[in-house]
Formats: sequence, structure tokens, C-alpha cells
Amino acid sequence: MLSRAEKSYSMFIEEDVEIKVSKELLFPLLQQLNRHLEALSYEQGIIDNFAIQDNINHAEMIMVKLLILMAEPYDRKEIILELNIAEFLVFRECVHLNLQLMGMYNKKYEDLVRQIESIYSMLNKRDIKEYKDYIYNYKVNKAILN
Repeated sequence: MLSRAEKSYSMFIEEDVEIKVSKELLFPLLQQLNRHLEALSYEQGIIDNFAIQDNINHAEMIMVKLLILMAEPYDRKEIILELNIAEFLVFRECVHLNLQLMGMYNKKYEDLVRQIESIYSMLNKRDIKEYKDYIYNYKVNKAILN
């Protein structure tokens, strides 16, 4: 039987959200995710745990999705980025870091931030807390052969 935290983790991996992203923001977002991955790889060298590896996996998957969407037809001004909720939380973190560090204050980026916050406000805060507690406290049970 799954614990409540494991159910939250499963739900965050299985359920998807859609975000409309301006095509001209794809490359800056890809750059920010790359910087995020670099920071995580340094952190992983110091502290190797499930939360960091999970974050790396989600960031890499978002980068793959962004690269695929960059190849969409040129006449589109907006594309739909489909992320599971766990990826969405990583994406939200990267967008906020980019906003704070790079000072990206153009209209399209502000619209993206507003859309992300709207989706985030609809998520159950208790589920988010349980999800984060689960990944930060996850211990790999190693079976010992007798």
C-alpha cells in the first residue's frame, strides 16, 4: 500500500499541465535550464541524493521538450508546452530564477510568469509539501543477500 507521500509523488509524475509559451522565449528558457543543470551537477558532486537526481531528470526532460518544440512550424507565435506536475515545479523554479537573475521584464515573459503562477495556485499546497518531503527524504532500501 502506498503512503500519502508516495501517492503525491505518483500523481505529480502522471498528471500533466499545459503552458502557452511564446516561441521567442524558448531559447532563453533553454539557456536557463542549462544553467540550472550545471548548478545541479556541481551540487550532485557534493551531495548525491534522490532529490537532486530527480530535479536533474526533470530539467533534462524539459530541455528535450523545448528542443522539440523549437522545431515546430515557423509561423506559430505560441506553442503549447506539456509538462507533468513534477517537471512544472522545476520549470517554475527556473523561470523565477531567470526573472530574478537576468531581469527579464518583457511583456511575453511577464505573461508566462502570470500563467505559471495561475497554474501553481491551483495545485494543492499539502500535496506539494508531501511531494517535496518525499523526494528530499527518500532513502534507497538496499537489500542484503544472505
